[in-house]
Amino acid sequence: MMFFLNVLFFIYLIMVLNFLIGWLKNSSQNDKSKFRLSVVIAVRNEEKKLLSLINSLKSQDYDKNLYNVIIVDDHSQDNSLKILQEQASLWPNLRVLKQDAHLSGKKKAILKAVKESKNDIILTTDADCSFNKNWLSSMSSFFTNETINLVSGPVSYKSSSSFFKKIQALEFLSLIGSAAGAIGINKPILCNGANLAYRRKVFLESTNYESDNIISGDDVFLLHLVKKKYPNSILFAKNKDAIVLTDAVNNTYDFFNQRIRWSAKSTKYTDIHTIVVAILVFLVNLSLIFMAIYSIYKPSFFITFFYLFIVKFLIDFIFLVPVLYFFKRTELIKWILPLQIIYPIYITLISITSNFISFNWKGRISKT
Repeated sequence: MMFFLNVLFFIYLIMVLNFLIGWLKNSSQNDKSKFRLSVVIAVRNEEKKLLSLINSLKSQDYDKNLYNVIIVDDHSQDNSLKILQEQASLWPNLRVLKQDAHLSGKKKAILKAVKESKNDIILTTDADCSFNKNWLSSMSSFFTNETINLVSGPVSYKSSSSFFKKIQALEFLSLIGSAAGAIGINKPILCNGANLAYRRKVFLESTNYESDNIISGDDVFLLHLVKKKYPNSILFAKNKDAIVLTDAVNNTYDFFNQRIRWSAKSTKYTDIHTIVVAILVFLVNLSLIFMAIYSIYKPSFFITFFYLFIVKFLIDFIFLVPVLYFFKRTELIKWILPLQIIYPIYITLISITSNFISFNWKGRISKT
């Protein structure tokens, strides 16, 4: 058993070191671009967030003649559609679409918007996001390289004094950093639809949203499709101007519901790199739980548990510190150790239960 554990943690160490190399290899981009852009957003029951969202998009320092915003209302049950229509009457760059009666879900809303767009580059985000005024300029600049088809952008949770939200922010940035690191070594595994850009023609060629009934994964599955069809054409926008801020959830129910939704789609992955990373992370954390429990019955085994826990903590710490510096969230460094204690329990629980428990997304119940 000791041989297996040592090999497992050694492979994990190599994986995280590769992510660190990839993170360091990612670069910013400052070329001026004059692309025609469409910001595409699917909304459902977001009446409290829409005015802030639209004001943030209005303030972009990008030629107003070169970009528009297309928001698709996915059968909202609140005043979202009314607010959007009012705002569209005041801002010519905003176009509001109603989802067809027989269609629903974020993927099909995005597909509808992309088809309606006439612009070269599509950027996606969410209703609870806010942006630096140079967001459009920063993200679009990566497409001056004609071989690039998809750009994954940095996303961070908004700052909060809440311990619960600090832990969320740290865990979320570890995911964003890992995704960026994987892109940096040209083995993309994850991205986040709150900050994603791609060429319209590539999306329409690659996507299977028309027939895809998996409720989540509008970002990751597209990444995998582009990776397969257009290898070496994906970048991470390691530029502070490209950072998008979004909200952490407010309570444990919403947190677990969100993470179960994220995890549920993993059973549909076909990308080998993503599957290997997911299995490795699960086995390492499951092993830590097993060793902690086994140490209660066999105290001599505690030394092994402690040694491997420290190894994992140190390699994760070395990886996370530069990520937190980039996002200007160094106040989270002191929470890395507490997260290391909580994370194995949480991630193992989520990984297992997501295969059996449904999740609620915007009032819709689903298992995938």
